[in-house]
Amino acid sequence: MRGESNNDADEFEAAGREVETVYEAMFLEMDDAVFLVEVAETDDGYEFAFRQNNAAYQEQTGFSEDKMRGQTPRELLGEEQGAAVAANYRRCVERGTTIEYEERLEFPGGTTDWQTKLTPITEDGAITRIVGVARDVTEKKEREREYRRTHRRFQTVLETMSAAAFLKDTDGRYLLMNRACRDLFGADADPVGMTDEELFPRSVAERARADDLQVINGGETVEVEETIPTSAGETSRLTRKSPVYDGEGDVRAICGVSTDITEQKRHEEEIEATRKELRQIIDLVPDLVFVKNHDGEYLLANEATAEAYGKTPEEVEGNSEAEIIPSAEDSAAFRQDDIEVIESGEPKAVGEETLTTAAGETRILQTTKIPYRNPKTGEDAVLGYARDVTDLKAYEETLERQRDSLTLLNQVVRHDIRNQLMVVESYTELLEGSLPDDQSRTHARTVIEAAKQAREITETARDVTDVLLQVGADPSPMSLRDELSEQIAQLRSDQDRTTVSVDGSIPDVTVLADELLEAVFRNLLTNAVVHNDKDVAEIAVSTRVSDDSVRVSIADNGPGIADDHKGDIFQEGEKGLESGGTGVGLYLVKTLVDKYEGDIWVEDNEPTGSVFVVELSIVD
Repeated sequence: MRGESNNDADEFEAAGREVETVYEAMFLEMDDAVFLVEVAETDDGYEFAFRQNNAAYQEQTGFSEDKMRGQTPRELLGEEQGAAVAANYRRCVERGTTIEYEERLEFPGGTTDWQTKLTPITEDGAITRIVGVARDVTEKKEREREYRRTHRRFQTVLETMSAAAFLKDTDGRYLLMNRACRDLFGADADPVGMTDEELFPRSVAERARADDLQVINGGETVEVEETIPTSAGETSRLTRKSPVYDGEGDVRAICGVSTDITEQKRHEEEIEATRKELRQIIDLVPDLVFVKNHDGEYLLANEATAEAYGKTPEEVEGNSEAEIIPSAEDSAAFRQDDIEVIESGEPKAVGEETLTTAAGETRILQTTKIPYRNPKTGEDAVLGYARDVTDLKAYEETLERQRDSLTLLNQVVRHDIRNQLMVVESYTELLEGSLPDDQSRTHARTVIEAAKQAREITETARDVTDVLLQVGADPSPMSLRDELSEQIAQLRSDQDRTTVSVDGSIPDVTVLADELLEAVFRNLLTNAVVHNDKDVAEIAVSTRVSDDSVRVSIADNGPGIADDHKGDIFQEGEKGLESGGTGVGLYLVKTLVDKYEGDIWVEDNEPTGSVFVVELSIVD
């Protein structure tokens, strides 16, 4: 019996050692951190000391078994952290059962989140040790913390965004509303759990439910413009609804974001009204107005443009030039100009071009084309406006023919009148010498002077006619010396009771004038003789040159001009006392000098008479 007893004991001891070996192997090889804590009861409570840990514990904490063996939690982890750990150990002992909790500890190996499980070991009715198993949940906790951070950020964004956001389940019950959405509906109570039928009129709710079902059944995002009644009145909303899927790919909810587009719609309506108004204005313009792109497609054509092609603006816009313009030659010419403007980026004025209309008429256009950028596409294009000047050109040709006829008539009439006046003057001079008494000779002299004055009037008439018939003639460079010298010589030849002196030489400068410059000097010189009350008219001509102008002064010894009359003598029809002239000579002079961008005025001469001063610009 003793032998059997010893054998049983040996087998029991062997089995114990085998179990211990198995547990030791499990202890050492577990992935979780495993540690053993000794528990000693003291007068103040309990004292805990680390006894053993496995490789996973050492790896996660950075504590070797030798480092931690015999250490209390405070000694190993510090006062604050050690106290919290010891409190959990005490709770396990006091409860006498396994407890589980989560803790965040700082170790030499870093900060670790643990899910810890403590199990008390009882010997002879007393708890002597605690076995701890800690699972590293750092990554899991970090994901949870990141989720919470993300959730808070999402909540912040959701609550501060101006768009109304909501979440509904597939039955149409609201699961979530942000502040903008709650404010929009003026909800006093939390609308979560309510449906559209409880918040909106029936028609609005039915329309919203139809959109929801489209999202649920089709699994697609829908975007709708809708009018929503709110506490502040009706608003236009752009609402986008999207499906929310569960893990198995089924639609479980509807997420919606609704933006207030009331102002946008009002702005769009204003833009549309402005566009229609502008279109109406463009169509009322009698000129052809159009826009074409690089391919020759009409982007815009007003009614005048369309009418020229026998179409409506809608029929022209969107079609190419070649499809619209009846004449292929016209199309090619217009196309070349369009490409030039688009590629150069410079405007182009086409003085005259012809257009064959749908009715077969040939019209003359004056066209301006400028670069234009399409605001919708950003592509380069050309904007053109063309004025139909066919009738104007015909009228100008008529006027040109009339001017030619008037010029010829003026030349013929003036030639015949001058010839007849010269006959009168010549025969009267012959008769003057044979008359018997002074009174008769005086009468003859009056006739001669009148004939001469009439001949001078024909010269003034010629000048006036030339001025009136000038068309588009701009000032050009003229020789001052040639024009002034010629008129002085002519005056000396025509007037036998006149002396003309020139102070120095006439400068050889070129002034801004035209072919009628001679009329300026002829009228001023003649005026000095005709209005002179002396037996012999004394005329003095002088010049003064500055950097950019020259002054010509023509002085006489006549009666002079009163100060209150000097400002009026250049007006049309003004003439001196006892003057037999037409009163247009000085007006003609003033008109020409103004055209030359010069100046003319009159001064007093000493001791008597007047000085007419003409200032003209010098040109190279």
